[in-house]
Amino acid sequence: MRRFNYSDENAILNGKATDAYFLRTFEVLKAKNIDKRVVMEAMVKSFPDKNYNFGIFSGIQEVINLLSYIAENVAESNSLNVWAMQDGEVFFPNEPVLQIEGRYTDFGIYETAILGFISYASGITTKAVRSRLVAKDKILFSFGTRRLHPSVAPVIERACYTGGFDAVSSIVGAELMGKKAVGTMPHALMLLFGNSADAFRAFDEVLPSEVPRIALIDTFGSPKEETLLALECMGPNLYGVRVDSGDLLKVGKELRWELNIRGREDVKLFASGGLDEYMVQKLVKVYDGFGIGTKVANAPVMDFALKIVEVEGKPRAKVGNYSGSKDVYRLKNEFRDLVVPKGKEITNGYEPLLQQVIKDGKVIKSYDSVDESRERVLSRIKRLPDELKSLYREDGERVKFFS
Repeated sequence: MRRFNYSDENAILNGKATDAYFLRTFEVLKAKNIDKRVVMEAMVKSFPDKNYNFGIFSGIQEVINLLSYIAENVAESNSLNVWAMQDGEVFFPNEPVLQIEGRYTDFGIYETAILGFISYASGITTKAVRSRLVAKDKILFSFGTRRLHPSVAPVIERACYTGGFDAVSSIVGAELMGKKAVGTMPHALMLLFGNSADAFRAFDEVLPSEVPRIALIDTFGSPKEETLLALECMGPNLYGVRVDSGDLLKVGKELRWELNIRGREDVKLFASGGLDEYMVQKLVKVYDGFGIGTKVANAPVMDFALKIVEVEGKPRAKVGNYSGSKDVYRLKNEFRDLVVPKGKEITNGYEPLLQQVIKDGKVIKSYDSVDESRERVLSRIKRLPDELKSLYREDGERVKFFS
C-alpha cells in the first residue's frame, strides 16, 4: 500500500499521470488507423492575476527530460522536434512558449504532465519575481513548502530561487539544487524551553557558527522586549531578529530605533507571516529581509494550453486560435514581441525567442542550471521598462501578430 498520494516518476513516464480522455482518444485513433504528424503550441491567453504585466517561463527542464524520454523509449520514429523559450525568459499572453512537432500518438498522451510542469513552475517563478522587483536588493527567503504537498517542495524551491529568492528553507528542495537550506527558529523552540532567554542562549551555544543567529521575537513578550533579550543573550553573535505577527510596519520602525540607539545598526530586521509582494512593497524601507511562504508557494498557476496548430504540414487550429507553426521575436531591451509564421525572418533589432532543444528525437540544447536560469531572470528584470516593473497592470500592447 502506498503511504503517500503522489505521482511517482514511473507514472509520469508511462503516461498514467494524464486525463482519461487522452487514453480514449488514443483508442479511437488506433482503431481507425489515424496517425498524423502535428505541431502543438503552448501559450496563455491571459494572466491569472489582473495586475500581472508579464510572466516568467519556468519548468522547461522537466519537459525536456520527459520529451527526450519519449523520443528514446516511446516514439516509433526519431522525428520529434521541440522548440522552447529559455528557462527564466519573460513572456506575454498569446505567444507560444513551447512548440512540439511529431506524431500525435507519440506524445499526445503526455499533454497533462507537460502543462503541469510549466503551469505550476511558471506561476511560482512569476510571483517570486514580483517580490524581487519591489524588494530590490533586500534578502528574500522561501518559507512556503509547508503549505503544499511535500512531494512538490523541490518544484516550489527551484521556482522561487529561479525567480530571484536568495535561499530556500526546504532541505530536499535545497539539496536538489546543490544549495544549503536556510531558516531561523520556530516558536516551538521557545515554547519547549518555556522562555525566550534560555532558547536564545541554547541556539547560540549549540549550532555551528555558520548558522546565522536570527531570533524570533514575538513568542512571549513584546517584540521590543524580546529583541533586547536576544541582544543580551546572543550579544555580538546576533545577526538579526524576525517578526512574524502584528503591525509589521509599526513594529519594524520601533525595533530599528531601539537597535540603532544601542549601536547595533548591524542587526538585520526580518519580516514574515502572510507576506506577498504588496506587503513587501510597504515594508521594504524598514526591513532588511523577508520570509515569504504561502503567497508564493500557492501562487496562481499560469493557465497554459497546449493546442494543435498544424496537421500534416497544413495550418489547422481550434476556433479562436491562430493556426500554423510560429516563431516569436523580441525587440531587444524594449520587450515588444512579434509572432510570425515559422520561417519568416525578422531583423531590425528583433531577436528570436524560441530555440530548438530537441531535433529528430535528440536533445541538442540541454536545459540550464538553476543558477543560469536565475541569472537570466535577474538580467531580464533589470532591463524591464519601468511600466512593466510596476505591481499594477500596464495596458499597452506587447505582442503583435505579423503575417
